[in-house]
Amino acid sequence: MRLAVIDEKKCEPKKCGKLCAKVCPRNKLGEECIVINEKAKINENLCVGCGICSNRCPFGAIKIINTPERIGTLTYRYGENKFALYNMPVPEKGNIIGLIGRNGIGKSTAIKILAGEIKIDIENLPTLLKVYLKKQKTISYKPQVLNEVNIDELDKELVKELNIEKKDSYSGGELQKLNIALCLSKDADLYLLDEPSSYLDISERLKIANLIRKRLKDKEVITVEHDLAMLDYLSDKIYSLYGAQGVYGVVSSLYFSLRGINSYLDGYLPAENVRLRREGIKFNLTKADKISEKEIKTSFTNIEKKLGEFQLNIKEGEIYNKEILGILGPNSIGKTTFMELLANKMKPDKGKADKVKISYKPQYLYADMDKMVKYVLPKSKNFKEQIAYPLQLQPLYDKNIKNLSGGELQTLAIALCLSKEADLYLLDEPSAFLDTENRLQLTKILGRIVENNNISIVVVDHDLHLVSQLSDRILFFQGTPKKEGRAELIKTYNAINNFLKNFKITFRRDQDTGRFKANKPDSQLDKEQKKKEKYIKL
Repeated sequence: MRLAVIDEKKCEPKKCGKLCAKVCPRNKLGEECIVINEKAKINENLCVGCGICSNRCPFGAIKIINTPERIGTLTYRYGENKFALYNMPVPEKGNIIGLIGRNGIGKSTAIKILAGEIKIDIENLPTLLKVYLKKQKTISYKPQVLNEVNIDELDKELVKELNIEKKDSYSGGELQKLNIALCLSKDADLYLLDEPSSYLDISERLKIANLIRKRLKDKEVITVEHDLAMLDYLSDKIYSLYGAQGVYGVVSSLYFSLRGINSYLDGYLPAENVRLRREGIKFNLTKADKISEKEIKTSFTNIEKKLGEFQLNIKEGEIYNKEILGILGPNSIGKTTFMELLANKMKPDKGKADKVKISYKPQYLYADMDKMVKYVLPKSKNFKEQIAYPLQLQPLYDKNIKNLSGGELQTLAIALCLSKEADLYLLDEPSAFLDTENRLQLTKILGRIVENNNISIVVVDHDLHLVSQLSDRILFFQGTPKKEGRAELIKTYNAINNFLKNFKITFRRDQDTGRFKANKPDSQLDKEQKKKEKYIKL
């Protein structure tokens, strides 16, 4: 079976002279495989899957995909020549089920179907799914896109437990906690949480996971999550979604959490006999620290900055040429403030940071430009080879910036930051909304760019896998959130170990994939590592 998907926003028959219809072999035989009125339409029953129309389309509007033979049951399609979703995740009472997969593969579509936001015809679905969807259920849904929430409508115990204060405006992390609290405040049969960890630090993510487990232990729960440590810690079972981004997605069989995540990372789903990618994903150990003889790119001397009641103190240090410096610490501890000090967005009260040419990607992004992506990107060969191609920007070129998803907007912002000529590149939470593959690709791209150019990069992030793989050293922040923050440069392993120690959380590495796995509180491994003060076991 094959699928033909047309992006109507890119399809412009008047400009291309209806080229796809002219080059189609079936059309040349007098058949109507491709018919064009205002937009092109492709008859998938006649299409032979040659791909000529897709290769010749000057706007990249057509995708022709030959699907596996055993793809499953079509659950929903957005329309003729539109994205299709096959199979569906089925919730289980008393189990938290996680969804893992690339962006644009149908995870949010599946969640919206279960939430009732997308209506489907259930008569041709498998019996188990049909019976489930026919049951009358109350549903509580936290969407991926965060909404404004009235704190007065929330469960007071939840507000206290999540340490949420009433104020006029909220940060991304605070807004995330408000949306989660709103979801958990409702009495429902089924709870759906789409990317609940975005903008939260590691301790907050695990606190949310424990809260979900405690509050919803006898409920049906499905969550979409890209942070593998959070997904593993929270989920009992896993559905993997695979297919072709923007064309179709397939929901896999249900796996227990360990096997499901490891099979996904390995790139092979045994129950489906489907290979997801050529090579498996493995996470390396932390990088070796840079030695003192390295050339210094920039330095900072005993910086102090007071913002309202918050006091920030940064010990003197330096950033080496060709170094990636990670920044690690809880939320509201001064990490973004330090980035803005480096970027000259504000001035310190005491101390100073050497002035070098800076390119800065901020933490929060806004799609406030009414322009096509291709008009804001450089056209140089170097940009295309080093940044655009590795980040897979080509599918975004003909999209309006205002219509980009969270992951697409993040990718564009990273590309724009790296495209500028600078000595020091500052990336604040670049992994937000990126899927597992894109996060891994980002580590490779940044490593390659640093190695091939006389530059340095500073990265703030809450994904332990990203921070541990990227960082040559870490500027480690600790203190009291919203009151006082202190930071100093230390070795990568020591920073991660000390960070987890502050929150009494222990992690180990999975033997097969190298990924971080959070130990269950008070388990034997948890107790052993705490006794040895090895909060991260490599």
